[in-house]
Amino acid sequence: MRQTWIIEEVEKVFEELDAHLQRTANESGLRCPSFCGACCRKSDIEASPIEFMPLAAWLYKTGKIDEFLLKMDHPTHNWCVCFDPTASSRGEWGCRYYEHRGLICRLFGFGFRLNRESMPVLVTCKIMKSTQTAAVAKAAELAVANPDEMPIFSHYFMRLLAIDPDLAVPQMPINQAIRVAIEKLYFYYLDKNESER
Repeated sequence: MRQTWIIEEVEKVFEELDAHLQRTANESGLRCPSFCGACCRKSDIEASPIEFMPLAAWLYKTGKIDEFLLKMDHPTHNWCVCFDPTASSRGEWGCRYYEHRGLICRLFGFGFRLNRESMPVLVTCKIMKSTQTAAVAKAAELAVANPDEMPIFSHYFMRLLAIDPDLAVPQMPINQAIRVAIEKLYFYYLDKNESER
């Protein structure tokens, strides 16, 4: 089934990306501040539906889809539905579904964009820039020394685009992207559940 193939291919891209980002973090020393979640509190984050196909599939497979949709339908805030704003008070990270987070969530803080000269420039937050100046400087040095080895936003986006352009191209508010991914899998899991009865 095409939906299963798409999910598997996106998961492969994410697995490679996570290893790539980990290498960059290890070499530069970049780290998110403990239990921060500031980037998740932004209300203007955009993403594409393909980024959340693995999350949607996991929600269906684990039977958590109804609970999740209830949260989506009755939001208590205007940021990503996956973010738990009370997590830091418990000494936890804020993403409820971290393993299934989207491309933008994985890359921000540790990924690079290409400037006009096609050189990688780190895309990170103000907090990391102000509290991790040495690591940010080291990441910039690595980008100059090894530009082809940096995790570039556009390169990973192109890999998702090659999997399914219709799901990768539209950029929309993150919660809308998650909902579209859920809707794309609705009939697949409905038919699957019916055939298993």
